[in-house]
Amino acid sequence: MPRPLQLSQTAPFAVRDGAQRIGERLTLARKRRRLTLRDVAAKAGISYDTARAVEAGNLQTGLGAYLAMLWAMGLESEIQAFADPERDEEGKQLEITRLPQRIRHRKENFDGEF
Repeated sequence: MPRPLQLSQTAPFAVRDGAQRIGERLTLARKRRRLTLRDVAAKAGISYDTARAVEAGNLQTGLGAYLAMLWAMGLESEIQAFADPERDEEGKQLEITRLPQRIRHRKENFDGEF
């Protein structure tokens, strides 16, 4: 029998806290739309228990369930913003530092071609 995942106990605080906040935000979005959890779960194509786990910020719940709930509530634009490389300022700066400092041009062959 496989060993159960230990992510809930071993994940860094920022990860646990982030999952809980996402769950709380999904709960708030659902309540603002006056939707029941059962309705959102049905539209998202996930079980009621999975939807409850998403809203609880359970780290062992698949990413697909979170994305399906966003879609079911009409928040698919939020999916596009998730880990958007254009918003990754640190990554962009690191990329710039790895660019070559000097660009070398190829020498022309005797017939004028590169």
